[in-house]
Amino acid sequence: MRRISIILSLLLVAQLAWSQPPGPPPDEDGPPDPKLPERMSLFIQNNLEMTAAEREKFDPAFKKYMKDFAKVHRTNRGDRLVMQQQMIELRLRYRKDFRQWLGDKRGDQVFMEEEHFRMEVMRLIRERRRDRGGPPPPPGGRRRFR
Repeated sequence: MRRISIILSLLLVAQLAWSQPPGPPPDEDGPPDPKLPERMSLFIQNNLEMTAAEREKFDPAFKKYMKDFAKVHRTNRGDRLVMQQQMIELRLRYRKDFRQWLGDKRGDQVFMEEEHFRMEVMRLIRERRRDRGGPPPPPGGRRRFR
């Protein structure tokens, strides 16, 4: 009986030693990585060649857009169609602001540059995983269920 209790206690200690501590709690108001939206904003600003006045108006609005984007994504993970619908409504709402400051063409182009940035990030992740020898992420950055 004593041997069994010693073995069980060793297994428990080993389990506790190998388990990782929980990460910081997710921020309910913002996206998980604060650096990524800032980098995306700079990427879009540079690609659209914004002036200093346009950048001053664009940056706070884009940060709010990213917070709203993350919130919609978080709250609708279970229902993909509702999430897509709310994402479209969100983009239409912010498109009005972006068009007001940047003009119609560049205001619409913000979302194309956002998608371009996401594709570039996924390409970099694939390259790094390939270089490390790890498994590549699924195509399109999303898991496919069968």
